Amino acid sequence: MAESFIPSGRTSVVKKGDVTFQLQTEYARLPRPRVTTSVSLNGRVLHKIERDLPGELDSLERMHEAEEVIKSQHLEVARVLKETPLSKEPETDPHPIEGRIRSEEVRKLEGVERVFLVTPDGELMGDRQTTAQFRKLFKHLIRELPEMLKVFSALPGPGRRREDGIYEIEAGRILLASTGAEFYLILIKPGTPFSKLEGKLRKILFPE
Repeated sequence: MAESFIPSGRTSVVKKGDVTFQLQTEYARLPRPRVTTSVSLNGRVLHKIERDLPGELDSLERMHEAEEVIKSQHLEVARVLKETPLSKEPETDPHPIEGRIRSEEVRKLEGVERVFLVTPDGELMGDRQTTAQFRKLFKHLIRELPEMLKVFSALPGPGRRREDGIYEIEAGRILLASTGAEFYLILIKPGTPFSKLEGKLRKILFPE
């Protein structure tokens, strides 16, 4: 039964002004069990958000879990897409959706206090009030953020990609992470050792 079971996928559209995005979320078994949400515009896939499942759908429990992941991931991507400001050129936008999804997953980890997306120029992204508070508390760090990004070596080729990695810039308090295209400033709760978070962060930021 499990081998022939394929959870139903989901499709929907998100309209932002004159632009209509198509969303499709589905289960795939190979090369590994996972749920993938594709965001398309005019027939072209702009973004793919993937989440690995714990294993094959070999039980009713696993089947129901897969269905819940499909539902929750589809709704989450739709919500983030609605809340993300529309780029003037959405077809060449540097993956803001993946960044928002990953940052929210990181924020839910035990021991994480706040997460900010960072532009390639070292500017914080987020709501104005929260970023203003962070800038005030860590103004010494904000000034040096553009230089700190250079700890991740620039990669050759088009775009402004850098090496992947996680760098502890203030022991037990602040982490800087790069997925190559997106950058994250992660504020961890006092007393939370980096070693406790590193494995979980890598699983979210660098899915295999």
